[in-house]
Amino acid sequence: MTAAGSTIDVSVVIPTYNRRGLLERTLQSVAALDPGPAEVVVVSDGSTDGSDEMVRSLGWPLLRTDRRGAAGARNEGWRSAAASMVAFLDDDCIAEPGWLGALVAPFADEGVGLVQGATVPDGSPGPYDRTVHVQPALRLYESCNIAYRRRALEQVGGFDEEFIRRIQPRVGLPGRGGGRPFGEDTHLGWRVQRLGWRAAIASDAVVRHHIFEGTFSDSLREEWRAGNFTLLLDEIPELRDLFPGGRYFVRRHSVLAQAAIVGLVAFASGHRRVGAALSAPYLAWLLRHHRGRAIADQAARDAVRSVSLLIGSARTGRVLL
Repeated sequence: MTAAGSTIDVSVVIPTYNRRGLLERTLQSVAALDPGPAEVVVVSDGSTDGSDEMVRSLGWPLLRTDRRGAAGARNEGWRSAAASMVAFLDDDCIAEPGWLGALVAPFADEGVGLVQGATVPDGSPGPYDRTVHVQPALRLYESCNIAYRRRALEQVGGFDEEFIRRIQPRVGLPGRGGGRPFGEDTHLGWRVQRLGWRAAIASDAVVRHHIFEGTFSDSLREEWRAGNFTLLLDEIPELRDLFPGGRYFVRRHSVLAQAAIVGLVAFASGHRRVGAALSAPYLAWLLRHHRGRAIADQAARDAVRSVSLLIGSARTGRVLL
């Protein structure tokens, strides 16, 4: 398995943990890149499903870390890499053939320190499924498809491996001490920019993200994770000006959803007219944008996210709804 066509001075780092089947698809897409990378570094973070043997049998370099998490695996990868640019790709993504060339093209400007590519679902996700659709304008710098100038990574020390464990105990939000990573890639992107490096967007550098089947309960857990955005604001106040709904609102319809929460409380307290007045605009929005069971599902997800953000706002002192 070798990269197709010409190569460029880029190291592609792929962290992985127990995703042999998905990882094989990722590596196949990397092998088809044109131009291809100068090197590929796969970092197995303690995999036990045969991933390591599969990688070695295909002739790819392999490093191992001992359950340090994705941030630790990425750090191990870029620190061992030799190229002047480092591209990060996740093991649940498939790169389009022209991905790498498009991703690193903005580095022709010496002031650019990081480049965010575009990530789209690999198919049509169902209402409860989990996937990634990167919206570059949010500037969250998701590490499933991003490249850094090596000098920039060296200057900031790479990913903060203790980021989520360090900030969550401070406020005691749900999810403490477990769950999927949250925010360490966003944190890295902004730390690099604070040193004067510029960030660029490469919308034609496309990877397709796997769709993980989910349940209604899974979708509610994802909404609950949104409370972590209040933690990010503690570390990255620059995000305040980038939220879709404005400085204090993660969602465009946040005002309606939060007003409905207050309305339900008022209604339950006997203030029925006030409660109905506060809840009516959100109900109208639901009926305008959803049909059938999707109405109840969306209302439940909005309620969970609203409560999570309210709790996070109260505990951090940073209002985000």
